[in-house]
Amino acid sequence: MTRTKTRVPWLLLVLVIMLTGLVFAACGAEEPAQEGNGEEQAQEGEGEEAEEVAGESGIVYGLDQEPDILNIMIVGGDLAVASNVTDGILESPLRITPDIEDLESAYQPELAEDLPEIISEDPLTIEYRIHEDATFSDGEPVTSEDARWTYEQIMDEDNQIITRVGWEKVEEFETPDDKTVRLVFSEPYAPWRTLLAGSWPILPKHIYEGEDFNTALNDEVVGSGPFVFEEWNRGQSLTITKNEDYWGEEPGLDQVTFRFIPDSQTLINSLEAGEVDFIEPQLDIGLIDRLEGFGGVQVDLGAGTQWEHIAFNLEEVDDLRLRQAVAYGINRQQILDEILEGQADPLHSVIMPQQEVFYTPAWEQYSYDPDQAQQLVEELEADGVDTSITFSTTAGQQLRETLQEIVQAQLGEIGIDVSIENTAAQTFFGEWTPQGNFEMGEWAWLSDPDPTLTTLFGANALPPDGQNYYRYENDEVTEWLQQSDVTVDEEERGQLLIQAQEQMAEDLPLIPMYQRTVIYAYDENLSGPEMNPTIAGPTWNLGEWSIDR
Repeated sequence: MTRTKTRVPWLLLVLVIMLTGLVFAACGAEEPAQEGNGEEQAQEGEGEEAEEVAGESGIVYGLDQEPDILNIMIVGGDLAVASNVTDGILESPLRITPDIEDLESAYQPELAEDLPEIISEDPLTIEYRIHEDATFSDGEPVTSEDARWTYEQIMDEDNQIITRVGWEKVEEFETPDDKTVRLVFSEPYAPWRTLLAGSWPILPKHIYEGEDFNTALNDEVVGSGPFVFEEWNRGQSLTITKNEDYWGEEPGLDQVTFRFIPDSQTLINSLEAGEVDFIEPQLDIGLIDRLEGFGGVQVDLGAGTQWEHIAFNLEEVDDLRLRQAVAYGINRQQILDEILEGQADPLHSVIMPQQEVFYTPAWEQYSYDPDQAQQLVEELEADGVDTSITFSTTAGQQLRETLQEIVQAQLGEIGIDVSIENTAAQTFFGEWTPQGNFEMGEWAWLSDPDPTLTTLFGANALPPDGQNYYRYENDEVTEWLQQSDVTVDEEERGQLLIQAQEQMAEDLPLIPMYQRTVIYAYDENLSGPEMNPTIAGPTWNLGEWSIDR
């Protein structure tokens, strides 16, 4: 077995948000819609079924969570797993690559013939051509009208779009001919490439026109990619098959079955037993050594752009002193030593340290100080403030649940009573976080190569208008974030983001915990997986995978 460490260039790896224009949440949430059902399926005779499903030219891809819906543009579709299962079906003008040393190499044409051109800087005008050969899976050509119709769905206020950050600056969406798309912006928008990649596919107007966009793509999707949707057995698996009429290079796999295995240990056992061919497990104590001991398994490691954190719902935990008491009362280093055996250091920002222009260790001020925490708790109790708090995350994920238990014990020592209430990933991200049904939560964000934090922390990005699940409203921070989006100069943009982070640390809508390592573990006969630590994830090049059994 070979172990490969992938070195990831960091120069312009700046966290967006999810969800990017769009940042994907819930890295590593672990439970299917029908609680427990997926695990039972995984444990009972899965090896036989996997072999039958995969066949000679197919694979079984093990996932520790299941999407709630397949429409990655609307609320509830921002789980990373929704992107995983639809990446092979849906295509965007650009795709995000692992090569992110500069923005031009970070993005490659997918539906576009070439990289988009800036044909005017004032007003900012972007133009690209859709590939002449591009067709949807039913044979109909992909046209500029499809791109325009998709844009109209994004801007339709009746549609529950996760975020319109960036799109609201598109003043005119022009279609000079059947294949040319031209976006005219009302003002500069530095991360404009995020609007043309990954999270924003071009959809077939002729199929979905007249349908309710909030439901039409939830259970089945049609796109222009190398695979087509086959079936979804909720709680068990979702299968995609080769698009026999794909307009690009023929995919190397006949089918991919995504098997939902919510229990992290069962997922790993399934790889060892040969019941699944690919997994992306979360880092855990002894995991890498264990994976390296599996025969016939390739293990790739890379520095990720996923950042795990503890979040507050400020509508529920509205006293800053209580949030400060939690921050001072949590010994982050002890937690990481226990759950990751020192394989990660505490994170002090919502931007990675390697992103030097945009980074500041703003949360470093909250070093472990139980005396300060206890003093704050006593003040709160003297003022009659309830210091109990409910801590929620995605059920079934051992690492997160262990972290919760340690936090519960640590905060109990300084007088904060923590109760734990978890739920399935679909419920947590599809209902609890957008609806504000939590007090303190834990999850991770995935990021895009181009920096914007506006949809995560802008006061105008509260659900359903964005992914500000923290309900954080600071007009000054919002102004800095919005200004950073329209500032092209990298140094100036960095200063704006640093100012925003420093104020956010004072307001404490969240506590950064650690930067997650990305792990791919897969059958050594599988070719094609390439480490991509960005929002694009492992399935960014699924059409290029093949297996030699």
